[in-house]
Amino acid sequence: MSVLIEIDEIRSYLSAPGQPFELVERTIDGVPLKIYKNLPKNLSHMIVEARDYGDRTFLVSGQRRLSYGETLGRAAALANRLRDAYGAGLGMRIAIAMRNSPEWVIAFLAIQLTGATASLVNSRGTADEIVHALHDTECALLIADRRRADGAATGFQAPIIVADETGDFREPDGGAVDLSPAPVLPTAAEPGDAAVIMFTSGTTGRPKGAVLNHRGVATFLFGMRHNGTAYLTSAAKQMGLEPQALTAAAPQMASLAIFPLFHVSGVSAMLMGALINGGKIVMMDRWDPAEALALIARERITMFQGPPSIFWDVMNCPEFAGADINSVTNVGIGGQATPPNLLEKLLKHFPKAAPGGGFGQTETNGAIASGTGAEYLANPRAAGRILPGTDVRIVDDHGNELPFGEVGEIWVRSPLNMAGYWNQPEANAAVFSGGWLKTGDIGYLDRDRFVTIVDRKKDVIIRGGENIYCAELERAFQEFPGVLEVAAFGVADERWGERPVLAVVPQSGFTLSADEMLAFGRTKLAGYKIPSEIVFTETPFVRSAIGKIDKAALRRGYTPAG
Repeated sequence: MSVLIEIDEIRSYLSAPGQPFELVERTIDGVPLKIYKNLPKNLSHMIVEARDYGDRTFLVSGQRRLSYGETLGRAAALANRLRDAYGAGLGMRIAIAMRNSPEWVIAFLAIQLTGATASLVNSRGTADEIVHALHDTECALLIADRRRADGAATGFQAPIIVADETGDFREPDGGAVDLSPAPVLPTAAEPGDAAVIMFTSGTTGRPKGAVLNHRGVATFLFGMRHNGTAYLTSAAKQMGLEPQALTAAAPQMASLAIFPLFHVSGVSAMLMGALINGGKIVMMDRWDPAEALALIARERITMFQGPPSIFWDVMNCPEFAGADINSVTNVGIGGQATPPNLLEKLLKHFPKAAPGGGFGQTETNGAIASGTGAEYLANPRAAGRILPGTDVRIVDDHGNELPFGEVGEIWVRSPLNMAGYWNQPEANAAVFSGGWLKTGDIGYLDRDRFVTIVDRKKDVIIRGGENIYCAELERAFQEFPGVLEVAAFGVADERWGERPVLAVVPQSGFTLSADEMLAFGRTKLAGYKIPSEIVFTETPFVRSAIGKIDKAALRRGYTPAG
């Protein structure tokens, strides 16, 4: 029996009537959906359940270590203050703007325990961008660290609570909130109520606030459990063990916080994913590969996930040769497809870790497809397999569904889908069609339910009427020896309309030749896809908060040869 068939059979069993991940058909707002029957009413119920982890370590930041009991007790106390002093509750939006820290986590959990909506502001933005986000989502209150609070103060007139370096929350009058542990109690929020607003990357125009309801976030978390249980059951079967025995022998799940918490990969996958499993989150003040290796060894990190650049950084770090990475059981690539040469290196240097990847976007709670271990390796060029309860179709430019293997835009129908963009009726009308969300991603499906991403719909170069997908060029040239990272983009051309340019960052110690790279490319790609020019830079590419290369910045900085 193939591994795909085995995992599918396990997943189906786990989602059958009477099983923990039972899926049922429901029509919500006129849209037929597959819903987990045992889904909690809202996120506060999941937070309440985490009380059982008590003295287990939850958050690590420098010398600070907070248990589940300490974190939840403080969050409940802050929630009480937010309700009593500021009227926090259903329908109110409270913003968080701060770097990754224990206080970020406490603030987020507190907001969920009031029933209010957490508006997660990009803490790496300018003061103007932060203020715009606060006004755009009509926030009644901001919780921020000192730097962001000072930046927002002149443009945001509502109350600001400051999380200071001592771990206190300071109110507008300077007084500290009493964080004496309080009971952790659920709220009355409904599944369709807004839990979180997260901002899109905003590569064109201002970022839009994607509204994610409790049903969507909880579905993502249940889906993580569903997949995790399926993988565990499959592994136990291969070892001749009961799944419970494997679970009992497993160490505490521990994640290194690479992604910012304001991003869906941070707050949902990392923070809430750890919370529902009793996991540990280890934070860093700033990215440093040597420090990351030290933390992996000291904190026994099991989950090491991030964009491709962090893995290259770690494996090229002088300290890597003697590093203790034996605790790592999962390496996951986020932000873009896994370059084949990177996967080869990961399999060699992290032999005890199951590789994994996925496909999603903020608008789908970060999840549409995923794969881990043997399932992922069955088709590593794909983004993963469509998740249980998620319907996907591939359509042409007229909205007609295409057969397996044909390339088109990916549309999704799922309880994971956002409720819509905040106060953006025109954008919502453009992105939704009869309950289907148009992802803007181009790809294809195969009969095993693997989805392969070809490119972003807006990141296609049209050269003389022929479509050239940037991602295809990047995959091909990433395999050239000595390449650290590549990015393809289109520039205007009088004759062809557009032509492709390839930007390349060499690995340290390598000098690359454009002629040799172009010759290599001709063995991989059709002639019309070959870049008209290759530009080299020793400077790392400008990236978004989640590690995606900023193509707009590359185009702005491009100067034609000659």
